[in-house]
Amino acid sequence: MHIPPYYQRPEWKRFFAGVVLGTILGYLFFLFIHGQFQEQYTKEHIELTSKLNEVEDKYEALLKNQNNRNETKPLSVVDISVAYTNAKRLEVDLLTQHQLTSMVKEQLTSIPGKDLTTVASQVDLMVSTIENKNYVVDDLSYELKVSKLIVSEVIQFQLEIKILR
Repeated sequence: MHIPPYYQRPEWKRFFAGVVLGTILGYLFFLFIHGQFQEQYTKEHIELTSKLNEVEDKYEALLKNQNNRNETKPLSVVDISVAYTNAKRLEVDLLTQHQLTSMVKEQLTSIPGKDLTTVASQVDLMVSTIENKNYVVDDLSYELKVSKLIVSEVIQFQLEIKILR
């Protein structure tokens, strides 16, 4: 039995070249879509992990402060909120912002659950705690400066990011 020489005919060469090129393009498309999904899942995982750590820290601080609490305590700090004023201008991505926020909240873990008047008297300490540290994320050093601080049941920080070289 003899196999006909299809490799000499240009129609078959074009067909096989199209199959190979289509396979390569399909695989590259698959890699691109898979990368997009992985990036989305990684971002979601980091957000959920940071929220979980934040809630656990807040819970521990509230339990610790509940033991020291008086029954007539008027107001206490419930949460800490962090916003960045120049993140879009510096093009700092959301993952880096989440990591910086979690680092700032780690510095201030003892604040939730404390009396509001005590926290208000320690504003300078909180500001110096945040400003006197360099935060390292993905081999880049960041310095944060407090531009606005609002002390209420939810302490709100508005921070400016400075990238150190």
